[in-house]
Amino acid sequence: MGERNSTELDRRTMLALVGTGSAAALGGCLGGNGDGDDGTPTATETPSDAVPDEYRTATGLDGGQRDPAALVAKGDVSYQSEPQNGQQCSGCAFYIPDKNGDGVGACTIVEGTIEPNGYCTSYVAHEADSDGDEQSVSPVDVPEDASCAVCGMMAANFPEWNAQAVHTDDTREFFCTSGCATTYYAVPVQFAETDADVAGLWVRDLNSRELVDGTTAYYALETDGERLDDPMRVNPAPFEARADAVAYVDEVDYLTEEDIVQLSAFDRELAEQYRGQLLE
Repeated sequence: MGERNSTELDRRTMLALVGTGSAAALGGCLGGNGDGDDGTPTATETPSDAVPDEYRTATGLDGGQRDPAALVAKGDVSYQSEPQNGQQCSGCAFYIPDKNGDGVGACTIVEGTIEPNGYCTSYVAHEADSDGDEQSVSPVDVPEDASCAVCGMMAANFPEWNAQAVHTDDTREFFCTSGCATTYYAVPVQFAETDADVAGLWVRDLNSRELVDGTTAYYALETDGERLDDPMRVNPAPFEARADAVAYVDEVDYLTEEDIVQLSAFDRELAEQYRGQLLE
């Protein structure tokens, strides 16, 4: 993704901050009410809201750079850990996707780590790259010759189970099942052929068998390889609606609602559970 026009970034950041109604944020941006003599923001990250080093000055989806000394508190933008009206942080211009495999990212204007499924009032949809072209963040037909990026099986051979992902540089990967897709998400350093962040991921809803947004789907952490006749023997069971995931776990006595997670929960430990034989 090319460099973002700095004037446009400043304008959109200002609009986002105005939308929050945060006097502190506006004081820092407009001058006169900040702690610094020149009116610049003086907020700094404290140990409680600090992020890992790889995020401190990282760039967001639209190319804006994070400044640890000019961030807004989560409370000032009504940050929440769930989407709102279909809007979530992973689709925001200011979002910095996961860089270390822990399932969370950061933000170029809000302090602390940020859930990809979160939301705040500074949300600005990320819709185009610097050339004005729409970023390809929709699923596509699985090519007949596409092998699973994790296990190597042909993804097109499993139309009711396959999954796919696209990176911010438009690199696409395909998977035979949700188990391989979530393993790829959890341990990209082993399987990804690009260093670019994952921009979108889709899995098959267990009921409809249609591709649904894997970043907002609900996964029942199935452990019985005999329950479903699925490839790779056992996989997390994806559902677009949480109610369907609850109904699924309620059918058996070895799963509870605590075994329902979203994509951000998938880490190396869960990857070991589903694809341990393929991990280094």
